[in-house]
Amino acid sequence: MPLINDFFTPTSCQLAVWHIDESINKLECFRSLSIPQSEELLQRKTDGAKKGFIAVRMALESLGISLHDLTINAKGEPQLSNAFCSLSHCQEYAVAVVGDAPLGVDVESYREQIVRVAPKFVHVNEQSSILAEEEIPLLTRLWTAKEAVYKAMHHPGLSFATQIEVAPFTLSDTSGSATVYLVEQQLFFSLQFSTFNDHQLCLAQLTPNQ
Repeated sequence: MPLINDFFTPTSCQLAVWHIDESINKLECFRSLSIPQSEELLQRKTDGAKKGFIAVRMALESLGISLHDLTINAKGEPQLSNAFCSLSHCQEYAVAVVGDAPLGVDVESYREQIVRVAPKFVHVNEQSSILAEEEIPLLTRLWTAKEAVYKAMHHPGLSFATQIEVAPFTLSDTSGSATVYLVEQQLFFSLQFSTFNDHQLCLAQLTPNQ
């Protein structure tokens, strides 16, 4: 079973990372999807999309969560009846996290394209954290942090470049923080970073206002 358990996780939540190295046929043999989930799987057009769909649910199931308790709301967000949860997958990895407070998770591989789209998500105060010699890993970490915060917020239309600001960080950091600027208030998030196999993973959790 390609389940990776050596990621730091705060005591308030559980996190599982699945290494997707199986064929689609093998993954489909493992699956225990509900009928609606099986129907949703059929809508995925590529093997890669199907593998991510199954693997992220297998990661969730490894945390002791029944897939029959998982629903997807009208915004496309995963929900559990008695806990907060977040899911993410890229080509090689799938991540699931559950906890007792709003949270979000994201995993991404290093890709050169992120440099081109950086102006769309980098806050003006974050530019000093992006060093030229580590540009792709640092931008990937920043993107995963903002995506994780966005998932935890459940606030459609939030601007990554102007409303989510990640505090200065380096690739050696394992934790950080972010602030979300809304019209009526500011919200604060703690961040947990992981770097592995040319990938970045970030877990964001809502913290009490400071």
